[in-house]
Amino acid sequence: MDADASEEPSTGPYRVTVLDLGRFAVGAVTVVAAMAGLILGIRAELYAGREDQRAEKAEQRAVAEESRSKADREKAYANLVDFYRMGSEVIVVNGSSRVMAMRLTLPANKVTWDLDLLQPCKQIAVPNQALLNSMAVEQPSVHLTKGDLAQLRLEFMDPMSKAWIRNSGGALARMDAWAPSGRPTLVSSEAWNMSAQDAPQCDGS
Repeated sequence: MDADASEEPSTGPYRVTVLDLGRFAVGAVTVVAAMAGLILGIRAELYAGREDQRAEKAEQRAVAEESRSKADREKAYANLVDFYRMGSEVIVVNGSSRVMAMRLTLPANKVTWDLDLLQPCKQIAVPNQALLNSMAVEQPSVHLTKGDLAQLRLEFMDPMSKAWIRNSGGALARMDAWAPSGRPTLVSSEAWNMSAQDAPQCDGS
């Protein structure tokens, strides 16, 4: 009886051993390491995402800047051409050091005054009445008034063979193509360029 009693397991309180502490420590370290890895992974993904966004924005800025630079290069000569009204005259300015083919047009009336080649760094002043008189002589069937001239616009070809339109309000736009002005509504016999004055500004290149 005494021998059997000695073989029964102890039913006393469980005691934490050094081995248990070691296992707990290893488990805790594993959990902490996993959480740290997860946190670092999330941070790395967030950082990579921000870097991708920065790179994308930088690329967009570069594309936009290149587009602006290209547009500026294309307008290099066109920006040197001016066209405006002053009192009863129309002023056309070639501020470039290159000659340019120019004409005044009234698209609604389908008439054109050819200015031929406006010389470098020159400007011309054409009286409204001169425009009306010249059209009346060349094309008696065309009846214009000074009010019609409010819709005048300037068409010109730059040295890079690009065609442009500038209205008297200063707005600049590209033309699809430079189509030769066709008679019978083209006036080309004036000598306005003979009285050209020096332009107030010139690129000088």
